[in-house]
Amino acid sequence: MACIALACALSGCQRPYERVTAPAAENLSRNVSATPPAAEAPAAAPVAPVRPAPAPEVISDALIAARVGAALMADEAMRGSDVSVNVEHGVVMLVGNVKSYDQAGIASAYAQRQDGVMRVDNQLTLVPR
Repeated sequence: MACIALACALSGCQRPYERVTAPAAENLSRNVSATPPAAEAPAAAPVAPVRPAPAPEVISDALIAARVGAALMADEAMRGSDVSVNVEHGVVMLVGNVKSYDQAGIASAYAQRQDGVMRVDNQLTLVPR
């Protein structure tokens, strides 16, 4: 039974073998490794020296604290809160009192958005008024 299935599978294609050739120019355009003749090769351009990438800007802890503090004071949603911002080695510590969980989230979001911040330690206390 298996021999019959194998014979049917092998003889399934009754088309004779045909070789399809394309014109030479078309073959060259499809051939990735085709290179132009040596006479047509462009002259080598002078190589520019490679310059190292600039070092990433280091942002000081004081600048991060100032930016976060300014953003918190400018936001109307943070009115009535008392938040202190301390930064040490890129770790922002938020300490103080807020009126709602929304204010605590807003303060954390401002701290997280600043460049140079590695982590935010939110120690804000909810004090409903």
